[in-house]
Amino acid sequence: MACMGFCDKHNMVAFLQKPTRSEEFHQIVDFLVDSHIRYALVTNPTIYVSLIEQFWQTATVETINDGEQQITVIVDEHNFAITEASVRRHLQLADVDGISSMPNTKFFENLSRMGYVSDNEKLTFKKAKFSPQWRFFIHTILHCLSPKKTSWEQFSSNIATAIICLATNMTFKFSKLIFDGMVKNVDSKTKFLMYPRFIQIFLNKQKRFFNEHHAEYVAPTLTNKLFSNMKIGFTGVHVPLFDTMILHDQPGQGEGPTLSVESQHTPIVSPHTSQPTTSQPTASHSISTPPHSTQQPTSKPTSPTSPPSTEPQIQDTTSTMPHDSPLLGGNTPGSVEGSMKLNELMDLCTKLVERVTSLETELTKTKQVYGKAITKLVKKVKSLEDKLKSTKARRKSKIVLSDEEENLVSDAPSKQGRMEE
Repeated sequence: MACMGFCDKHNMVAFLQKPTRSEEFHQIVDFLVDSHIRYALVTNPTIYVSLIEQFWQTATVETINDGEQQITVIVDEHNFAITEASVRRHLQLADVDGISSMPNTKFFENLSRMGYVSDNEKLTFKKAKFSPQWRFFIHTILHCLSPKKTSWEQFSSNIATAIICLATNMTFKFSKLIFDGMVKNVDSKTKFLMYPRFIQIFLNKQKRFFNEHHAEYVAPTLTNKLFSNMKIGFTGVHVPLFDTMILHDQPGQGEGPTLSVESQHTPIVSPHTSQPTTSQPTASHSISTPPHSTQQPTSKPTSPTSPPSTEPQIQDTTSTMPHDSPLLGGNTPGSVEGSMKLNELMDLCTKLVERVTSLETELTKTKQVYGKAITKLVKKVKSLEDKLKSTKARRKSKIVLSDEEENLVSDAPSKQGRMEE
């Protein structure tokens, strides 16, 4: 079987921290942090090389009920199956009602709004033709979520559709994009160890069946340098983000947008703007409501809800409570004070959860960096201890031999004297 390898620019960990010297990127960072794909962008489990290799060495594709495909693998002598639904559930994408294509007129209209001018009719697009904020946006999606492993300066219509859906507040089926890429990789002539971060997440759900593994693969991470790289060589017009992508501060709030909780939200219309716009999509293509939002909608959302996940997760109470509830500051008289207190409490809880998540991520990275060094140090100490024990044993043996020799020497004259007598 051909030797497969990792791709160091594929399935990377996104960099979603605001740069201090490139304030023009703050809006797109806020947008990605608040998006429903945030978990898939930043989750960074400990990846074991042998598990990923076993997955792709044994992967086969088969068709099950209603023509649905599934990938079946054998890892540590146990059979496992991956479907589009399991990709959606494990990566917390909540895109069951999403779309994967759109009419050509709407497609090219939105690309034009992003400032993209095509010089041909091909459905292959160049990243460098977009202004820096849009370029950073596309770059992050390409390197973190797409099945690509080469040709990073251009992308196809499926990635362009994903970008448009996110920008216009529609839900794109990233679970289908990821699963279809995995299916194609199974029988590809250029097969590689695709989606190591995501596959490790799938396998972690079944870790009780696995043997102990040690060799680790550290997922590559996008860095702060990316912001300056996005500005290199661009001389065109800077096109601003769509209004649906900008998180507007609510009145009376002194802080910027709060990071959303890494949980699977029920997709409902996101109240990012204080006034409705003509580009606001229908509820069937909406994304999740940020848990820090305090806007008071006047009607209930009509979007369909996603099937509940069987995995334990942090529940977002704002997506399950009715919008006319007094606790959420609806139209019920006398509910304002209770709404303010609840919102303050929810903001505090969100910040605490985010802090815990940040600490867990830092701990994971620290273990990855220092884990191997600590293991080597422990082995070195143990080796020195064994040598010390061995040295002590040899010294003790020499001392015993020396005592025996002295006894033999001291006994020799007395034996000789007795013989002479």
